[in-house]
Amino acid sequence: MKLESEIPMKGILKYSDVAGGSRPQAAIYLPQEFGRYYLSLIPRELNVQPQAYPPHITVIRTGVEFPPNMDAWGKYEGEEVEFVYEPKIDTDGLYYYLNVESDRIGDIREELGLPRYRKDNKGYHITIGNTKHHEF
Repeated sequence: MKLESEIPMKGILKYSDVAGGSRPQAAIYLPQEFGRYYLSLIPRELNVQPQAYPPHITVIRTGVEFPPNMDAWGKYEGEEVEFVYEPKIDTDGLYYYLNVESDRIGDIREELGLPRYRKDNKGYHITIGNTKHHEF
């Protein structure tokens, strides 16, 4: 995916072992203010609520991806990871997000034995809000 405009940024990589290691997760966390700022740009009448978790870029999705090479698990804990994001808010109607590019995220995934991107994605993103509370 090619971004129209790019803003460089860094976040902190954190690993967690949900359910005693049977549900690995890794994400790059950003300051809470980052999410608040972009959420404030979405018109209030759209009733977009903040995410339940701090702003982040998912590296390994909990319960969906299971890295074959767990020897590399936790290797980069606390690393400051560089990425670029597009400051244009996108939506699929349920989620509001910013598109992200990062070679480093792909490198970390490949070292864990996973493809650079999840099979259903061609890039990475930062989800900043959703309209889940409006589903019936």
